[in-house]
Amino acid sequence: MAILEYASPQSTPPRWRVALYHVRLVLLALYLLLVAGVVGYCLANGAEPITFAIALFVMFAIQALFLIGMPQLRWPRPTRRKPMWLSLAAGALVAAVLTFGLVATALNAFDVWDRVTESIGGHLFWIILVSWILWLTLFAFLWAGQRWLGGFTSLYKTLVAGTWLEILITLPVDVQVRKKTNCWCGEGTFFALVAGVTVAIWTFGPGLAFLFLTRRLQREGYFSLCRKCGHDLANATTPRCPHCNARIPKYLRQPA
Repeated sequence: MAILEYASPQSTPPRWRVALYHVRLVLLALYLLLVAGVVGYCLANGAEPITFAIALFVMFAIQALFLIGMPQLRWPRPTRRKPMWLSLAAGALVAAVLTFGLVATALNAFDVWDRVTESIGGHLFWIILVSWILWLTLFAFLWAGQRWLGGFTSLYKTLVAGTWLEILITLPVDVQVRKKTNCWCGEGTFFALVAGVTVAIWTFGPGLAFLFLTRRLQREGYFSLCRKCGHDLANATTPRCPHCNARIPKYLRQPA
C-alpha cells in the first residue's frame, strides 16, 4: 500500500504539498539562482555593490524577523507573545513598502510626481513609516490573538496578494511614464516596481515558503505517518510500526 493511502484518524495532506516538501532542496537551489541572477543583472547595470549588499541584508533580516514568530515545529502555538509581534511588525513593514509603491504610482498616474518630489524631496519616504504604523495596528487587531498557523496564513496571503496587486497596477502606468521621459530611474513607477519585485522575491523565499510548508505538514500529521505504509504513529510506543514492522524513528516514539 502506497504512503498516505492507509486510513488514519486524521486527514492526510494533499499530495502536491508532500511533493513540494520532498523537492524543497531543488526549489531552494532555484531560488538562490534567481536571487543571484537579479544581483548579477543589477550589478551589470551600474548598481553600487555596497548599497546592493546592504539592501540584500535588510531584505533577509526582515524575513528572519518575520519567521521569529514561528514556534517550534512540535508546538501548536507560540509560547510567548513577543515573537508573534515581531512577525506582525515585519509583515507591516513589507506592507508599508508596497503602500509607498502604490502612492508613487498614483503620483505618476496623475502627473504630479515631479511636483511633489521637488516640493518635499526625501520627506516622501515618511509615507513608509506612517503606513507601517497603520498596517501594524490593523494586523495586530486582526491576527495578534489568533493561533499561529491561522494568523500567519492570513498575513502571508495578504502580503502575496498585495505584492501582485501593486505590480499589476504599476505596470500599465509605467508603460505610459516611459513614453514621456528619457530618465525613468527617478520616476515613481521605478520605485514601485523595485518595491514590488523585491517583496515578490521576499515572499517566495525559502525561509517563508518552505518553513511554512514544513509547519503545515506537521499540523496535518504528515511527520507522524509511517514512511513505508502511511500508518499513523502519533501514539506509537514500540520501535516498530504495528502495521508493516518498519522501524520508527526515536522522535516519534511515545514513552511506554
